[in-house]
Amino acid sequence: MRHIRTLFVLLLTIATATLLEVGVSNVPPLGKLLDPFSGFWQNASTGKMDLSAVCLASGLQEEVVVRFDENQVPHIEAKNDVDLAFAQGYITAFHRLWQMDFQTRAAAGRIAEIIGERALGFDRLQRRKGNAQAAQRAYDNFSKDPVMGPLVEAYTAGINAYISSLNYKRLPLEYKLLRYKPEPWSCMKVAFMMVQMIDELAGGDKTIEHTKALHCLGRNTFDLLYPDRLDKDDQPVIPLQTPWAFKAPLIEQPPLDLPACADWKQTAKQPQGGSNNWAIRAEKTRTRVPYLANDPHLLMQLPSIWYVAHLKSPTVNVFGATIPGLPGVVIGCNESFAWGVTNAARQVKTWYQIDFEDNHKKQYRYDNLWLKTQTVVEPIRVRGQQTFYDQVVYTHYGPVVYDETFPRAGANHLAMKWMGHSPGNELRTFYLLNRAQTIEEGRKALDHYHVAGQNFAMASRENHIAMQVAGLFPLQFQQQGKFVMRGNSTRYEWQGVIPQAHNPSVCDPPQHYVSSANQRSTDRSYPYAYHHYDEEHYRNRRLNQALKTIQKADETSMMALQTDNKNLAAQENLPWLLTHIDASKLDKAQALAYKLLCDWDFCNDVESLAPSVFSLWQERIEGKLWASLHEQGVVPPDFFHTMTLLRTSERCPLWELKTAHQRSALLESTFFEAVAALQQWKSEHPSSDGRWGDYRNVFLHHIARIPAFGVAHVQVGGGKGILNANEAGRGASMRLVVALEQNPKGWFAYPGGQSGNPGSPYYLNLLETWRKGQYFAISAHMPSDNASTVVRMRPST
Repeated sequence: MRHIRTLFVLLLTIATATLLEVGVSNVPPLGKLLDPFSGFWQNASTGKMDLSAVCLASGLQEEVVVRFDENQVPHIEAKNDVDLAFAQGYITAFHRLWQMDFQTRAAAGRIAEIIGERALGFDRLQRRKGNAQAAQRAYDNFSKDPVMGPLVEAYTAGINAYISSLNYKRLPLEYKLLRYKPEPWSCMKVAFMMVQMIDELAGGDKTIEHTKALHCLGRNTFDLLYPDRLDKDDQPVIPLQTPWAFKAPLIEQPPLDLPACADWKQTAKQPQGGSNNWAIRAEKTRTRVPYLANDPHLLMQLPSIWYVAHLKSPTVNVFGATIPGLPGVVIGCNESFAWGVTNAARQVKTWYQIDFEDNHKKQYRYDNLWLKTQTVVEPIRVRGQQTFYDQVVYTHYGPVVYDETFPRAGANHLAMKWMGHSPGNELRTFYLLNRAQTIEEGRKALDHYHVAGQNFAMASRENHIAMQVAGLFPLQFQQQGKFVMRGNSTRYEWQGVIPQAHNPSVCDPPQHYVSSANQRSTDRSYPYAYHHYDEEHYRNRRLNQALKTIQKADETSMMALQTDNKNLAAQENLPWLLTHIDASKLDKAQALAYKLLCDWDFCNDVESLAPSVFSLWQERIEGKLWASLHEQGVVPPDFFHTMTLLRTSERCPLWELKTAHQRSALLESTFFEAVAALQQWKSEHPSSDGRWGDYRNVFLHHIARIPAFGVAHVQVGGGKGILNANEAGRGASMRLVVALEQNPKGWFAYPGGQSGNPGSPYYLNLLETWRKGQYFAISAHMPSDNASTVVRMRPST
């Protein structure tokens, strides 16, 4: 205990300094915080369950039994679904209350009221994106559902029952440090948690960047650098030559008349996420049962996005990953059926530049009409300051997110039309998936699913597999989702939505597997136009190469594939790049780097030195090659297309590399620069020789950015474009492998732990397991009372 207290003194010092740094003037009253009987000491844990063996809760109908295994995974057994939802809310709040509170406040644009002015810009953006309207529509949909309405109310009641049991002593540590208290939970907070995930998964786009690039480069050069499809589009999510039993309506293609954007600037480049999933039929497995695997690549935050649980009632027996704040299992397996998801990366957002009548913004032009706007005043409470009142103008497209008071990269008067504003009944989808027994029932569940567009991989114990692109997608003309549209004409409106029955899907393909890794959904035969805003070119091909050749898969080979560090970008491009280096002219450091690359097995393993050299060389090639684009504020093509163009330099008008000698000079000079950069890095880090695990910084941020509660420099392999896709603060946020045996078994891993309390031994206990590519077992089988900690939840009356 003495060592734990010493650690917490250190954590407190660092955390308090951090809070001061981010501008929180109202630091916690230290007397109360340091009180040994109720202050932060009480958040230090020796591992003992801080939950009574018998919990009395108002709202329960019958007794619920919760068995916690050695990793604090709750196995919740209830006699009816309403009690199951209540208990899930209560137990999730026990481990993750502050996280749930903070993330729903973030979605609602209410962080400034906790940490002050530093969060005002973030809150304004959340309000301006229309998150409140999206949450209201989500709430309306599930609250009117005769099944989901009562379950969400019970889940909410369970969270509130836990909140009501707390005093200052038992408050999560972040409440004490940030000096505020949990407010009562509501069904609306469940809706905001849904919007938080929708925004994370369907909020991406590059339309402002593309519009800027087209203006700067002209149509021919733009099409060369940013084609709608690449020649190597040969492994889409839905296998090639899948027949379509429908036709798309004819859509008028108006001439593109894009708004002026001379003053628009390049936005900051962020690490891109991704995900992998696949399902394999028994014909390709050693055990002769189907398998499913999924590893979503999202923010690797603390506390984790995911919370593992096993839920059982007379209607369901399901285990897997839940999202704190949402009832049910989001990714998992029941006794007969398993499913996993990846982001479809389909463009479901269009920006419209609005022509206002004048600076009052009461009306805007629409063909020959002047349409009226609606102004919504958003009061944003700011800790330690007066309330900030933001004025958000709404058009029939949606909110004007960016204006002169809140520009993005120089762009303003941009209204956002977003499918995220119109969620379906996604909670009903997961309720049905939790209980599905067949592929057909699983696919039917997706009828309620609108956003975010996802690739659902499914497998059933009867040896059927499927891949379904799920969601509600806009009906658009070609390239409509690629650029900012003029908002003054009906010509640039969406033409409706694509019928969900026309979403791409495949069941039991002849190859005996289905897979997705954020690549394009379909080949060119799919009759609907859509824009894929963040396409993968390496992970998907590496995954399909492995799945095509594998014949006797089992859980071990599935785990090895999820943690595969093969760098396909290096394997395909490095041998060619090295032909441009004259090894006889290299100095000692350059010769060593050259030899490392020549001898490399193309795996980005933690101990390897070559990935650091190759990564730096990639950066220098792209930086020098696209210098003119950076100068114009234009985001360059990705590495895959860069290498395609570089190998055929005569096609590209942006550089003067008309001879092999000039191209070699470029590649040689960037190699020298990369070696020099690594030498400089090693001089600044004398304890490291430049190994991959040291050179890059994979980290887990605490979601309130309290450094002492996060983890930096996680020693893990992989990288961008690699199946083990860990880069900066994004990566394999969890890994799940399922074997659909007679009694299905699962294996799970994620970076973090079940507890959200930084003082708990269950806060980070699973990180090392995940880092090493190891897993812990989970199933639909209830552990015995002797092998678990048992909590009995009983009605209080």
